[in-house]
Amino acid sequence: MASQNLNVSTANSGQGDKLRDAFVAVRKMFHDVYGISASYTDALNISGETFHVSTTQIENDAVTQDKIADNAVDHDQLSGRYTEKAAQITSAGNVNLSFTNVGIQDVVLGGNHTIIISGFKTNSVMDILISGAYSPTLSANGSPTFNRVGTSEYDNTTTNILQILCVDDDATNPVFLYAIAPYQNDDTP
Repeated sequence: MASQNLNVSTANSGQGDKLRDAFVAVRKMFHDVYGISASYTDALNISGETFHVSTTQIENDAVTQDKIADNAVDHDQLSGRYTEKAAQITSAGNVNLSFTNVGIQDVVLGGNHTIIISGFKTNSVMDILISGAYSPTLSANGSPTFNRVGTSEYDNTTTNILQILCVDDDATNPVFLYAIAPYQNDDTP
């Protein structure tokens, strides 16, 4: 049932809804808001009901960031693109890496090849653990721009971490920033 208007008119005008009619309209709206399954009648006792909202009643775009309480979403509820690591891939030639459902890819280069990334979103960071005695080239659909951050280069004698930040996920001209460096066990940054 849609919301009902209660005509209160102006004070002491004698116009507007009669008191009983207004309260019947209010009771009908409470009946709907509380999700009472029994058909409405004026005699229906609606006291003691518990307010609930079925998730099927919430439209897909009705929940926005400002409606989510602090700490209401934790690691377990995040998409795989933020929590999952893919199985290691050994590749010779081109390798397609999708970041739609994983956040970390592990690649052993079996030859010079192009790493083609997909499933990226603006402001997402894609991590690639990469090793092998060959040189990689980065690519994505469209005409991507890859901008290196810093001066570190791929070291083909050890495992490196390649971090790629998508700064524009435009389908035609995506833009990325990336940094690569070898890593080692060391707890003193």
